[in-house]
Amino acid sequence: MAFHFFEQLVQPFPDAQPQRSPASVFRFCRHHSRGLEPYLVLLAVLNGAIAALEVMLFDIVGRGVDLLGSSTPEALRAGAGDALLWTALAVLVAYPLLVGVASLLLHQTLMGNFPMIVRWMAHRYLLLQSLEFFNNEFAGRIATRVMQTALAVRSVVIILLDILVYVVVYFSAVVLLLGSTDLRLATPLLLWLGIYALILYIVLPRFQHVSQRQADARALMTGRVADSYTNITTVKLFSHARREARYAQQGMQSFLDTV
Repeated sequence: MAFHFFEQLVQPFPDAQPQRSPASVFRFCRHHSRGLEPYLVLLAVLNGAIAALEVMLFDIVGRGVDLLGSSTPEALRAGAGDALLWTALAVLVAYPLLVGVASLLLHQTLMGNFPMIVRWMAHRYLLLQSLEFFNNEFAGRIATRVMQTALAVRSVVIILLDILVYVVVYFSAVVLLLGSTDLRLATPLLLWLGIYALILYIVLPRFQHVSQRQADARALMTGRVADSYTNITTVKLFSHARREARYAQQGMQSFLDTV
């Protein structure tokens, strides 16, 4: 019942008229996320709360150890009974509830429906193109781009609002927790963050270039193979199996080079 409820929150085949997608990455993802904003924001908030609660548990455990070492069980129950009760509720009720709702939103509401919305809108937009457009392109290449784009958009948005929010909140809370005890304890973490950011600054542009080449090569490879099957009558009548195999092999080798 819970699975069905969360799966039905989003319409995977919206009736809105498809439009040309913007060129920039942010606007492109924003364009294909329309209608999903409440669930994406809720997912980000839940992951931020989960990260903050996990860091709070470190502090709670530390304070609990201090209390156990400085007082008797009777004094502990009398002086910190309410605090222990709220802590138990947070650990046994609030945390599993947050994780459960976030998991349902991610896996039931977004993981399947989100890319399907992108595929549906892209497919309908492509159907509006001229016959010349399809004559000048591989059918398999076009189909591959539609499938790749849907998964890529989902990956970018989910990573930003799920994983990145969790990591940022978790890291910030840990730095604040250690810094509140002694600023020197937070220094190694801040140093690590600086080195990590520098590595990303150097590596990410290269990944972007290679990913673009690989996406083009994958689409070309799939297009050549799919078009051989699509036009198999023409291939059988006017081509040769070895020539067609070499043609496909060239596309496969180009993709393998990018790998």
